[in-house]
Amino acid sequence: MKKRDIKFLKELVETPSPTGSEEKVAELVRQRLTGIADEIHTDTMGSVHAILSSHINVIHDEADDETVHVGSFEDAGEYEYVEEGAAAHGSVVEMASPVFMLAAHMDEIGLMVRYISDDGFLYVSAIGGVDAAILPGMRVDVHAREGVLRGIVGRKPIHLIDADDRKSVTPLDNLVIDLGMPAYKVKQKVAVGDAITFGVGFERFGRDMAVSKSFDDKSGVFIACEVMERLAETDQMQGTYIAAITTQEEIGTRGAITSAYSVNPDVAVAFDVTHATDYPGIDRTKHGDIRCGKGPVIAKGPNINPLVFERLVAAAEAEGIPYQLEAEPGVTGTDARAIQISQSGIPTGLVSVPLRYMHTPNETVSLSDIEATIRLLVRFALDLEFDASFVPGISPVVEHPHAPRKKGKPMDAERELKRMTAKIERLSARIAELEDENSQMSTVQRAQIELFEKMRREADGDDLDPMDEDGSSDAIEADAAEVIEAEPAPSAAAQQMRPDARQPMNNPRLAQQHGPMPNQMAVQHAADAPFERQQFMRAGEFANQGMPQQGWGMQPQGAQGQHIAQGAQGMQQAGPRPAFANPTAAEEAAQGIIPGKDTLTIIPTDAPEGE
Repeated sequence: MKKRDIKFLKELVETPSPTGSEEKVAELVRQRLTGIADEIHTDTMGSVHAILSSHINVIHDEADDETVHVGSFEDAGEYEYVEEGAAAHGSVVEMASPVFMLAAHMDEIGLMVRYISDDGFLYVSAIGGVDAAILPGMRVDVHAREGVLRGIVGRKPIHLIDADDRKSVTPLDNLVIDLGMPAYKVKQKVAVGDAITFGVGFERFGRDMAVSKSFDDKSGVFIACEVMERLAETDQMQGTYIAAITTQEEIGTRGAITSAYSVNPDVAVAFDVTHATDYPGIDRTKHGDIRCGKGPVIAKGPNINPLVFERLVAAAEAEGIPYQLEAEPGVTGTDARAIQISQSGIPTGLVSVPLRYMHTPNETVSLSDIEATIRLLVRFALDLEFDASFVPGISPVVEHPHAPRKKGKPMDAERELKRMTAKIERLSARIAELEDENSQMSTVQRAQIELFEKMRREADGDDLDPMDEDGSSDAIEADAAEVIEAEPAPSAAAQQMRPDARQPMNNPRLAQQHGPMPNQMAVQHAADAPFERQQFMRAGEFANQGMPQQGWGMQPQGAQGQHIAQGAQGMQQAGPRPAFANPTAAEEAAQGIIPGKDTLTIIPTDAPEGE
């Protein structure tokens, strides 16, 4: 699974959507499918319907069965054609057949504030199937008017509970939520009816596993969005695909009831989570053998149309997707129960992702199962014929497995342009984020370098400027003395190879600051004085800011303590060699041209040939 997809899945499960308050997740879905779906609508229940169709027909009132093909519902509203001088306006919209609805619910279980005590503690009721046994000691998020408040589900510690009561579960009515603030503050911020969700987030662990609250059924929402995106990218679409992201499933599949009625598709598949039975304490003889990482679970039973079931199995086998079967002898607790009996009856299937620890803060899934479910539904959708029939006992039975799909119709250039434009916009936004992150990282790196340099200088006791404000060289002389005492004398070979960068004649910046050297006269040095203190600048004062240059350091004078000055006769001078490889560079340095700020490049004479 791509990092972008993991990020979206994490955002879905961590965005609160307790039943009846699903607006934030609905907005995430609309943002994700914008530029992918042809149309996106949200009904009064809060359910989101994203529509993707190979083509749409607009039938005109006065057109005598004439149809006009348009690319979007936006064009269908007021489309006009001219026949014998008379204009007629479109009145009926027909989508390409078959119409396939993918349904997943976006609400999650939670709590609701029922009463606020005089002490500022919250008493709550359950939204959906909440297990009171897991609540004591849990951190929760209270979604108040002014923002999210952190709360703790409190209960008496075991030391204060009677021995007879320690083995029993504290009823939800007896649990309270502590917000850690005075009672008057609590009553100012919290109101009766505010929703509460588990205060945990998404995390990957183990081998391709993930844990979070609300994988029931944000994993299904993620699957629906990904299936729509992959269908939009293919050139084999033959019908209309509608992702119905429903609300209020946890209290009776209420959003699916209204969505199925309004969409009235030719066929539908609900996808949800189901109980994995691959961990201790579950009787597989009663609940079946369902394992995480073994593929999606295809349900079979009276709530499932048998021909939809056969097509789902055939699609899995054709794609080589491992799958598991689940017996559902009655009405399922999913959106499938509402969709199947809507209108005059809708052929419905049910595909589930195995889930451990359902309706707890630590719902656990395998990411490979989610990916396999996406592939299964894409194949199922593309295998639907425009005249597919699902009447039990009459419609032809599906063969196993399907033959490979035939090449689809030519790509719709306009649709592809729209899709690519949306993708480019998303990529541009991501590039902008990366550039901003890179800029912030560069700022941090510069600050670190400055900090390390400061720490080094402090550790060396080198916390003074190279020159005093009045231009004196007391600090420089002190630093030079420390270096002289710490560093051993270089060898005779090093004397000839390394120019003394502290000498103004070898360093144009020092030459500019201290003026030209006196006429080079012969200078006598005592044989027992191997070094001469000389003014020098710190490495940070040069063009390369803090990077010591090759050949820098204290230099001894002549081996016999004597320099021979170059006079009018042009005799060669003994001692350190000039730092310039050509007379032009030396002339420019004498004129005050500063390396790093002007055009002069200083090349040490000991540099490799060709540099």
